[in-house]
Amino acid sequence: MKSCGRGRRTRSGAFTVLILPFVLIAGCAESGGSSGEGGASAGGETSASPAVSAPSASDARAAARLDRLSLAEGDLKGFTVRKLKAVEALTQHDVRTAEEDCAPLSQAKFGVAMGDPVATAQRRVSSEIDDEVIDAAGSAEELEAAFVITSTMVTLASYDSPDQARAVLKVLRSALASCEGGFSSFGVDKVSTDTAPEMGDEAVAFTVTPGQDDAQVGPTKTVVFRHGSILAQFGSEEPGATAPTDDFDFPIALIEAQEAKLD
Repeated sequence: MKSCGRGRRTRSGAFTVLILPFVLIAGCAESGGSSGEGGASAGGETSASPAVSAPSASDARAAARLDRLSLAEGDLKGFTVRKLKAVEALTQHDVRTAEEDCAPLSQAKFGVAMGDPVATAQRRVSSEIDDEVIDAAGSAEELEAAFVITSTMVTLASYDSPDQARAVLKVLRSALASCEGGFSSFGVDKVSTDTAPEMGDEAVAFTVTPGQDDAQVGPTKTVVFRHGSILAQFGSEEPGATAPTDDFDFPIALIEAQEAKLD
């Protein structure tokens, strides 16, 4: 039986540690019932899984277009870009909150597309360690900071129209106003609205800060901007920091590179 308690990330310097919360959340979602759809019934019979309809041709074209518009390796100097592993790809069901109004914040934090998009594309973008910064470090603190990376989940979601994308962003703004005190589902103590960068047609920025019991887990800085009928979401963390702080610099260059590909 899987335990669905909240996982705590360690700060041992292993940069892949960021994947852990996604594994735990996905694992809890999978273990929700012993005889759910597609599972064995009480009588030992196996129930049939519901048919999954194939995506329409237009949806497939939208997905292929988003994949082309997404950041790729080599697009941004000093960063590595990769497609998500299956264990990292979460759904809205995986990141539900006890406070329904706060769900969009949880979705944006974990890189889950909000609303009802027709297609999505996701990337994991991580800053690279700079040898020049390491060589220039004049203290133990500076040397330690040189090894801290920024890891960002980038999600592109396309909608039927600019109006629909605009409406989704409006719901996110409403969640920011309602959930400043945090939300209990993921131990979030505070949500603060930040100054959004001037990107796309409109943008929203905020920081999600965990509670004191998760002192080893740093905040997530999130930016969402709209470009026509596309929403670009960026959730950035510092998984390698031994002393998490909300003062880290959001990788603006990453957002600029993504916006340039959408133009």
